[in-house]
Amino acid sequence: MIERIGSCFNPRVEGGLKIACKLSSGNCGNVRAVILLILLCLAQAQLFAVEKLPSVVDEDAAKFMKFLESPAEARVIEGIQGLAYLKHRPSEPALIRLLESKSDGIKREALHALCRFGGPASIQPLIRLLDDPIWDIRETARLGLERMTCRSFPTGGSKPWLEWWQAKTPEAHSIALLEELRKPAVAADAEKRRCIFDALMHLAQPPDEDGLLELLKKKWTPPLVLQERNAVAEALERVGTRKAVAVLAQQRTEAAAWALGRIGGADAEAALLAWQPTLPVLLNLDRIGSTNAAHLIPHLIQQMGLVTYRGQPDDLFLKEAQPIQRVGANLILRSGKGLLLLDAVLWELEATMKPPRASAKPPTVPQDWTPLLVAMREELKPGFVRNDGVTTSQPLTAMYMIARDKDIARRLIPLLRHPAFVPRIYVAMTLGKLRAGEALPEMLSIIREGYPFSDATALASGKHFDKSQTVRWRGFFCIALGRMGGEEARLALEGFASDASQPRDVRYGAVVGLGFIASPKSLPVLRRVFAEDIIWTIRDAAAQAIADIELLKQEGNAN
Repeated sequence: MIERIGSCFNPRVEGGLKIACKLSSGNCGNVRAVILLILLCLAQAQLFAVEKLPSVVDEDAAKFMKFLESPAEARVIEGIQGLAYLKHRPSEPALIRLLESKSDGIKREALHALCRFGGPASIQPLIRLLDDPIWDIRETARLGLERMTCRSFPTGGSKPWLEWWQAKTPEAHSIALLEELRKPAVAADAEKRRCIFDALMHLAQPPDEDGLLELLKKKWTPPLVLQERNAVAEALERVGTRKAVAVLAQQRTEAAAWALGRIGGADAEAALLAWQPTLPVLLNLDRIGSTNAAHLIPHLIQQMGLVTYRGQPDDLFLKEAQPIQRVGANLILRSGKGLLLLDAVLWELEATMKPPRASAKPPTVPQDWTPLLVAMREELKPGFVRNDGVTTSQPLTAMYMIARDKDIARRLIPLLRHPAFVPRIYVAMTLGKLRAGEALPEMLSIIREGYPFSDATALASGKHFDKSQTVRWRGFFCIALGRMGGEEARLALEGFASDASQPRDVRYGAVVGLGFIASPKSLPVLRRVFAEDIIWTIRDAAAQAIADIELLKQEGNAN
């Protein structure tokens, strides 16, 4: 429902309103009232949909947690690694249980994850691993415990560790660490001090919040280094409350951003909005569910990347978009400006068609959007261009990322034949993402038209207008068909992938698309491509698609 009220910003609505007035025998006031009521209902539906947007972090954490339940060892390991990368502390109990896994690979990954972000609950399970029969597991557990507790014992085995840990409560252990830092000799010893800070990152308890805040407020000699400040911020991410926000807001570090994102609230949001919009800051604004990032939209668009931008490529062949793209889309949609942005980009594309399809008047956009939209026009001229150093078509990527409602397919389908090549790619990808099956016949027709040059022709640099006559772009349509899915798309892609007379980009895109669809029915074709295609990249993509499908079959999730 989000994109449907994009028509509110379309100048064609005014024409439709006039027609409706005529059909109602001139009773235009009643028609306007009905239309306003409909738009109000749609706006409420949009607000509900935006509020339901999961954050990038929550979405990924949920996915990785689900992987832990997979019967496939490789998938469980992927889930553990993802949770470890996120330092997803709510997953700690599940990872502790995996230390008992019969798979040494799963046990190792769970151990590494807990050594990275485990809290007091992980200490005793790690101590038990000091008696594990596998040497590297014992050694990893020992090194992890030493860093997590700022303790070491000269003898091996779990006994001395267990006696030390059980002699006090977890709360008493963290209090002892804070008391150590109050000793002048310890405070002046940089190595010892850093060891204790690292331990507090793992062992601090909720009652320690005031003590942790005091560590950041205190003037130290020597001064705190970044690693120590980050350690306190990570401890506050576990145990901090809203009273920590003011102190964290002064830190302006990635670790502090993650702590503010977990604590949440209006003050945490205001603090993050005042910082430079780095990826950690944006991800945590997203975690908070910020609706106040409209002023960041030009920056978010510029960070989207582009398929032709070497400095920040948009890797459309990957199954998932980049985090910076996903978080940008979320913040744009929650700002309430997503529909306007979508309509503005579509208007620019329609206005540069031959002949133009756009209405005379463009949608009214915020002043700070205008430079982006004007700059994009240079790359909407016929043909293909990739200017040296920078590209200006990132609004196309934003269009692809924020599109949600396939009702816009009626505007997108004609744009598949835009005079410029790059817009065609993003229009096709958007239609594929929206699963707009009505676009399938036109997309297949365009792929089958082929190129006016031999596949053996050298690739062109595309740095200048009208000098790139051998640019390959139809393979992206195949990738888009993979996003679209469905039996007809699958059969068409199998035909393209296995046809040696097709251009290499079409064969590659078809293989990638089949990997997205992930049907076991495609395995014979993919295996043949892997065995016979002369292009290494295509064979490699086929091998990856085969492996992914086999993994899905092992899990019982294959289509």
